Amino acid sequence: MSNLFYHLTDSQWKKIEFFFPTRKRRGRPPLNSRIVFNAILWLLKSGARWRDLPTCFGNWNSVYHKFRQWIRVGLFEKILRVLNFATNKYLLVQIDSTFCKVHKHGLGAHKRNGKQAIGKSRGGYTTKIHALVNEYFRLMGVILTGGQIHDSEPALELFEGIELTGKKVLADKAFGSEKICDYLAGHGAIVCIPDKSNAVIKHDFDAQLYK
Repeated sequence: MSNLFYHLTDSQWKKIEFFFPTRKRRGRPPLNSRIVFNAILWLLKSGARWRDLPTCFGNWNSVYHKFRQWIRVGLFEKILRVLNFATNKYLLVQIDSTFCKVHKHGLGAHKRNGKQAIGKSRGGYTTKIHALVNEYFRLMGVILTGGQIHDSEPALELFEGIELTGKKVLADKAFGSEKICDYLAGHGAIVCIPDKSNAVIKHDFDAQLYK
């Protein structure tokens, strides 16, 4: 398969290129940001190791260090946030989580690299992926935590910065706490979350939409 399959088009790149630094007139020329970004897309979509990065993207180690630098400054979160604000066409958002088991080789990273989203749960060492998507299943927010963290804990953080007025919010019973429902209602959202069986206060619920 051609590596071009993973490349951003010119129109896609124009939407995000202002996030990246311009080339300096003096000193050592920096890596081409577009090539590095395409390299990261190739790695994420192919599932390959860093060392298997095709030479057309440059030195794998240089690309890796640029990737780490962008993570530290929150570049990918900024891009996602701005692209979400650029469109308000979605009518519905859905929130849920899943987990993946951490391979033993994924443990023991140096603390200087930051806190790992790894926790010990009944399934062993796991990472939980909390995601927010719209009706087109386009990602609007994602948070990684240890596997022992309850689904609802990062929910409010995911909803922050998302336009909720008039939007329908779908989630399962794990997100049906008073705190979350009050937050959504206070921001003008239409809450479609079933109540837990032991809930003291019952909420209106569109069972058909939930299906």
